[in-house]
Amino acid sequence: MTRKLIISLVQSINGSYAQDGWSTGVSTKADFAYFKSLRKQAGAIIIDRRTALNPALPVINAPGKALEHTPVHVLTESDPKALTQQLAEAGLDYRAQHFTPETAAATIEALESTNETLVCESGPNLAYRLLDAVPGAELHLSLSPLYSRTPGSHFSQLEATLDLRLIDVRAVDDQVFVRYGRA
Repeated sequence: MTRKLIISLVQSINGSYAQDGWSTGVSTKADFAYFKSLRKQAGAIIIDRRTALNPALPVINAPGKALEHTPVHVLTESDPKALTQQLAEAGLDYRAQHFTPETAAATIEALESTNETLVCESGPNLAYRLLDAVPGAELHLSLSPLYSRTPGSHFSQLEATLDLRLIDVRAVDDQVFVRYGRA
């Protein structure tokens, strides 16, 4: 089965992925609505370790939520056994999966999912690693009408060059949504 991988990222117009350390600071009402529409398509959610272990974030597949039966996979380049223990101690029904940039495509293909669409909600480093490694992956980049450079701003430190092709552009209010695929 060929999976569809949608990578969802929000950033300010100057490239900041976070304000005060989290993406909610650069998000808008239109961005959040788009984010929720992507989640509705997801047969599985992919996040990174930092997102999974943040106690301030709501549990993605908590009982009674729309995604209650949606598998959540936490991709990590470190030891998945240690992460599995941390997730269990936090009471999270998330599955830790080891990956490397070289094994990312096979890892994604093997993930448990309720349908063929996977949505990645991680930070930019994992997002760009997956975009680089997984054939057919799409980047859904949401550009907020905000210039943000504060001590809590977050800019990607990943050294990489990815050639992308434009798939679609649309605007809602002052938010711009751009879809890209690999060139």
